[in-house]
Amino acid sequence: MKILGMVGAVGEAILGAARGGIAQRMGGYKHPVHRDDASLPMRPTGEGARVAVVGGGIAGLSAATTLASRGLRVTLLERETYLGGKAGAWEVDVDGEKQRVDHGFHAFFRHYYNLRAMLDRVGVSKHLTPIDSYQILRRDLSRIVIRDVETTPLLNLLGLVKTGVYSARDLLLSKRMYKLDPFLRYDEARTFADWDHVAYDDFARDVDLPPDLRLVFNTFARAFFAEGNRLSVAALVRAFHFYYLSNDGGLLYDYLDDDYETAFATPARQWLEAHGARVVAGAAVTAVEPAEGDGRWRVAGEDYDHVVLACDVVGARKIVAASTALCARHPAFAAQISRQRNSQRYAILRVWIERDAGLDLPVFVITERLSTLDAITFTHRVVPAARDWAAKRNGGVYELHSYAVPDDLPDNAAIRDALMREFEHYLPALRGARVVHEYLHVRDDFAAFHVGLHADRATVDTGVEGLSVAGDWVRLPFPATLMEAACAAGLLAANGVLAASGLREEPVYAVPSRGLLAR
Repeated sequence: MKILGMVGAVGEAILGAARGGIAQRMGGYKHPVHRDDASLPMRPTGEGARVAVVGGGIAGLSAATTLASRGLRVTLLERETYLGGKAGAWEVDVDGEKQRVDHGFHAFFRHYYNLRAMLDRVGVSKHLTPIDSYQILRRDLSRIVIRDVETTPLLNLLGLVKTGVYSARDLLLSKRMYKLDPFLRYDEARTFADWDHVAYDDFARDVDLPPDLRLVFNTFARAFFAEGNRLSVAALVRAFHFYYLSNDGGLLYDYLDDDYETAFATPARQWLEAHGARVVAGAAVTAVEPAEGDGRWRVAGEDYDHVVLACDVVGARKIVAASTALCARHPAFAAQISRQRNSQRYAILRVWIERDAGLDLPVFVITERLSTLDAITFTHRVVPAARDWAAKRNGGVYELHSYAVPDDLPDNAAIRDALMREFEHYLPALRGARVVHEYLHVRDDFAAFHVGLHADRATVDTGVEGLSVAGDWVRLPFPATLMEAACAAGLLAANGVLAASGLREEPVYAVPSRGLLAR
């Protein structure tokens, strides 16, 4: 026993040294990405600039809360009646009572440094709850379970051996595994030059991954709202670097413990209004035009010194196209925005059923796609109002998500039927149970990360004085995706306004910009 203890101690010492060496090689896992000038004031001495933030999603809230916290006069304009964008929620009537639905489950990863700071600022972090495992349901109903594995980059790849995703022999001896080398060598310029023209499906066929590892990659790839024949390998490499190979947070994450209106949008609105911002919901901005002669901007009948266009890619395209004077004065910018692409359709089906199932699964589980279904959320185990409904009806509230709806499903009825068939495949105990209510919405407003689009992606700094863009579709100077990308883009846009106002900029943080083995 003494010898075993010594061996264990030596192993822990080696592992500790490896962790420290990797962290040192990466320069730590949380990097400041700009240096602000500490000699500049934090707030204006007189009346602050007027700023219109168009779009009340995460990007817009990031920009608006940053600017309002620094004393600028902010008006947040949102076309919907609710805030939050894709992290928003709205009411529907279910069996005579009000329930809220949303755009789908969101995972708040621990390395979302800028988003986490915003959640802290507006008082949302208290609603974050950790998930206990990352699980994928195979089509044969067996599972891949990732729990309590090593979180240090590179070592986490070795740690996956114990999950059964691949064997040590696969990892160390298989030539095909060496074809995954680009994932450890992420460098934006080189990665996109080498791989942005390659579709994920072609790459996966060439590498010929072990089945379970292929499944993990497939489910990860679809989270970017594209089927594999469209998704850029370079975009996937960046995402894998961002989520798994540049931080020590691991694949586990937190989620909000209530609907997004209660836990996110309402605290954000209250914080903004308490800090002097004006929030206008149900305000559909149709154009953003230069005001006559004085360098200002005209938005929804009012003049502003700066505009942050923080809507989704579809909304941004429409607004810029309808802004006649803007297009005439800045044709190159207008043309670039017109080329920004949205991805294929995604769908969320919420169903209220008089039966409960899946009690041994986490609140969110990924599914091996049969044709359409990508994930299931057990909403009645997350949202108190859904929990109350389920308790009264001895049932459950389930959310079915398709991140990339197949093109051969022609309409909403076909999408709904495909989702329900696969849902009952994975939870057969629900077959024949009474569906009390269902709510389906299908959208196509997520950014496209398809083959060949990276070079022409818009950046926060538009080159047009007083106008910036922000969102998860905007190209950033550091690795970030999804909600963190939206938040970081809003923060960068706010910093542009602060800099133009002669004020100190806010800190921005990111994961390491290059992979562990990048030259």
